[in-house]
Amino acid sequence: MSLQTRVQFLEFRRRYGDQLLSLLTVLLAVMLFLVAPIQAAGFVIIDAFGAFVALVMVGAAFVISANPIATTIMLAAFSLNLMVVVMRLVRPLAYDLYMLAGAWAVISTVLGFVVARQVFERGQVTYHRILGAILLYMLIAMAFVSLFMLVGLLVPDAFSGLTLEDNQRMSSSLIYFSFATLTTTGYGDIVPVHPVARSLCNLEAVIGQLYPATLLARLVSLELAGRARSSRGGAS
Repeated sequence: MSLQTRVQFLEFRRRYGDQLLSLLTVLLAVMLFLVAPIQAAGFVIIDAFGAFVALVMVGAAFVISANPIATTIMLAAFSLNLMVVVMRLVRPLAYDLYMLAGAWAVISTVLGFVVARQVFERGQVTYHRILGAILLYMLIAMAFVSLFMLVGLLVPDAFSGLTLEDNQRMSSSLIYFSFATLTTTGYGDIVPVHPVARSLCNLEAVIGQLYPATLLARLVSLELAGRARSSRGGAS
């Protein structure tokens, strides 16, 4: 990459990095709360849309982080996800659910670190960064969706009230259970039985309780620091 191209890229990242947080938040929210329920009702659009969202996540991670390692990892996970989607049109694989769960676990985790750095770095607290914090919250839930899927696939009776089968309702059920655990709602229709499943639920519930408090404290400290810098700049 030439010096001029790198300067142009950094300028693009500076101007549009925060806006990408808002775009990703909207895309992921649509996939979780609109597309997944529609797919569970019998429409098979989720695979194509999920692949599209994953591709956008890879591109956004590259722009936001400018880290080739993170981009390469996410691109590899996206390629695995896309391969499973294409192969299922021809002939389903025996381990396609394992590969999908692994791919989304990697995408959610890596993008979560990228988004966290952008949201909590020094600088002005903007509307886009607040939406980025919401995005990070949803990515935490997505990461646990993948972990719950892996545990449920490895231990068929890990959850009571939830059967992990390759059907259209599975992703919607896992998303529902993950957010119910993250927010400690606990309706009781799906219950973790296996010790590993219970441990994951405990961890997600703890993160769900600590995250809002940590987020609020960090954003307030960033805003106060930004005002202090502005005051010193005005005084000089």
